[in-house]
Amino acid sequence: MLAVLLVAASLPAGAVAHMLIERGPTDQPLFRPVTVGAPTRARMLLQVLVTGGFLLIGQRFASVTVGTLVALLALITVLIALAIIDATTYRLPDRIVLPMLCGSIVWVAVVALVDAHPERIRAALCGAAVYFGVLLIAHLISPRGMGFGDVKLAALLGLFLGWTTTSMLDAVALVLWAMIIGFAVGTLVGLIILLRRRSNRPFPFGPFLVIGTVIALLASSRILAR
Repeated sequence: MLAVLLVAASLPAGAVAHMLIERGPTDQPLFRPVTVGAPTRARMLLQVLVTGGFLLIGQRFASVTVGTLVALLALITVLIALAIIDATTYRLPDRIVLPMLCGSIVWVAVVALVDAHPERIRAALCGAAVYFGVLLIAHLISPRGMGFGDVKLAALLGLFLGWTTTSMLDAVALVLWAMIIGFAVGTLVGLIILLRRRSNRPFPFGPFLVIGTVIALLASSRILAR
């Protein structure tokens, strides 16, 4: 039953992701369909990604409250859109990241209080601060290698990573794992790009931060197993 509801919910979420991709970076559409109103291959792939993300999150977090599940599904929708935007334009638009971050802070706090788990608020803020702080240092050391858009995205990612735990120690552990995974995948892809281009040109790192975070979330029960 939950899987059916998740698939149904993924349909409007896919439309939202498509809208963010088209209108997020600028006021002009990023992708233009060949025929107005006709589904494109890119849009179908986007819907598959959103639906797959919903099913994976639903399977991993099937026992959480509705408020928590809704927040995680919204996060997946936005992260998929941001990853595609960054991969295409080398940008992580403030007009998407900052409202999502501000709204999420309020949402996670309210849900944590309603669920009688105020400790999750501290864990969420700790995760956001750690991820933001580490990437800020990387940005200050090498602005060309780590853009400030990635730093702001890290605050959003760390917020949710910490929120899914119940202690600041677990929040830090999950953030570190997300960083390790994201940086490992990003470094590997970067080396492949370097060998193909034969030049050390920058490439978008946001998608790899997203990949690391999603994997860490899905594997969090094993990562934090005591």
